Amino acid sequence: MPSTRPGSSVPPQIPGYLIPNDAAHQLKQEVASLLGRDNLRFPGAQPVSFAREHLAELQRMEYFLCEKTDGVRCLLFLHWRDNGQALEPVTFLIDRKNNYYEVTPPLRFPYYQSPSNPEQFLFATILDGELVHDVDREDSDTSPRLIYYVFDCLAVDNQNVTGRPLDKRLGRLKEYVLKPYHNRPRQQPFEVKEKQVYPPYHVRNMFDNVLPNLQHGNDGLIFTCKNTKYEFGTDRHILKWKPPHENTIDFKLRLGDFPLFDPEDGEEGLIPDYDAMPTRFQLLVFHGKDHGRSDYRPFEHDLHITEPEWEMLKSLNQRLDGRIIECYRDAAGHWKFKREDDGMPRWRDDKPDANHIQTVNSVLESIQDPVTEQDLLDAEPQVRDAVRGLRKAEEERMKRQHAQWQQEQIDRDAKKRKFSEVNGH
Repeated sequence: MPSTRPGSSVPPQIPGYLIPNDAAHQLKQEVASLLGRDNLRFPGAQPVSFAREHLAELQRMEYFLCEKTDGVRCLLFLHWRDNGQALEPVTFLIDRKNNYYEVTPPLRFPYYQSPSNPEQFLFATILDGELVHDVDREDSDTSPRLIYYVFDCLAVDNQNVTGRPLDKRLGRLKEYVLKPYHNRPRQQPFEVKEKQVYPPYHVRNMFDNVLPNLQHGNDGLIFTCKNTKYEFGTDRHILKWKPPHENTIDFKLRLGDFPLFDPEDGEEGLIPDYDAMPTRFQLLVFHGKDHGRSDYRPFEHDLHITEPEWEMLKSLNQRLDGRIIECYRDAAGHWKFKREDDGMPRWRDDKPDANHIQTVNSVLESIQDPVTEQDLLDAEPQVRDAVRGLRKAEEERMKRQHAQWQQEQIDRDAKKRKFSEVNGH
């Protein structure tokens, strides 16, 4: 797959003011209430890794295809506040750690029922998307633009839409949220754009035309089922495909013991030599919560670190032990840390925990038996024919449903006429 990283597209930090835990608790309750949930956890859907079996899945159900943006996953919560004189819009970004950031100035979305009225605005709305830096390929001197690419919605105008199929959610997103928003000039801390979706058989077009012309980083494709509801947590109908070199796992890093040495300072005993490499760089896998505590267990392989890499890690002057680090398996079978564009490790400080064991096993399966770019291209004709068949069957079903409705209407009218004749009308 061609390189699609014109520069680092991951924003250095989420814009806005981090809301303290006590104040965020009430916001979490309001989000949970809006979505009809009985817990306050992050409600965003999470994909599963694309496996060989999913090539057949694309022929059983219709999916939408989009590029997998390499940015920061966030929910965008459009809220309101009473300033004592009137209601005003308030905007929050919610990261995967379920932290809430208030964005200033807030994004003001016109109310779709009266988009020209400057006093009214859209609130009680939750969008799902990716925050990225877009870089102008034609002018490398321009600063990156902060963009929020929306690919789904959970609630719009105080209505929970997670129970609706994806195509209906996207229709609501376009008509109620984005269309009024784009028709009014505005000042904003970042732009909001809709992520483009394509039919699932446009894989060649994605590889040949879409990915090479992106203005931000990309590390794969996303297939999302058209007809299923929005699932909180892991959604088996959102398929994450990555090329083999991008198949990564997020582990928790645990440093081993450091060698001991005598500092010859006149004191008895040895002390750790923190400049020397530790005995091991252990990778830990998340196995869920046990009585409220995170259960981490050792992975079968350690992180492979060379002496120059250790020197680089030391030079960061950052905490290493206990952080989540994104890793991949190289051609020699070693587990290495994924590098940012500047060569630094890809730390996943945006995540509360490392990948769950189920995700780890899914990625390992993808590594052992990877679905390659060529596999997707080879399956494209079968997926196209199958989707056309699914659409034709749906069209026939709608015709039958309409004909049945018409017949029921005729029967009701005939029954009304009969009652009228009996009653002498």
